[in-house]
Amino acid sequence: MNRGFGTVQKMLLGGAAYVLLEVVAMAWLGSRIGVGGVFLLLAGTAVLGAVLMRTHGRKAWAEMRRKMELGEPPGHALLNGLCLMAGSLLLIFPGAIGDLVGLTLVLPVTRSFYRMRLYRLLEKLLRRGGGGGFGGPGGGRFIFIGRR
Repeated sequence: MNRGFGTVQKMLLGGAAYVLLEVVAMAWLGSRIGVGGVFLLLAGTAVLGAVLMRTHGRKAWAEMRRKMELGEPPGHALLNGLCLMAGSLLLIFPGAIGDLVGLTLVLPVTRSFYRMRLYRLLEKLLRRGGGGGFGGPGGGRFIFIGRR
């Protein structure tokens, strides 16, 4: 009986690999700037993440609501909001790698990279029929997001 890895096992293995990478990155960073420096860096990025979530999260929510009230698709604002939320959460949770990815998610210059990848992922899911009726399998353009 050849079962291979299931989805849960792959997720657990990926999570364990991520934690191991974070530990190695933190040890390397600690050897460069010291334990106190790592603690201050992690505390600073956590505060930054909380502030960004509070301020920019409200702005993104207001922009989505404004677009919906005008009858426009909130796609661009929605994807920006998702990137800001994910980046802020990564900054809040401790970890050097997560902080780097979180910073790239919240900076407008690099956020467009993630926004486009997220757009393509959602488009692919909806084309396969996983989106609850936006054109069905292989049908139509991905209209929810609006613009690229």
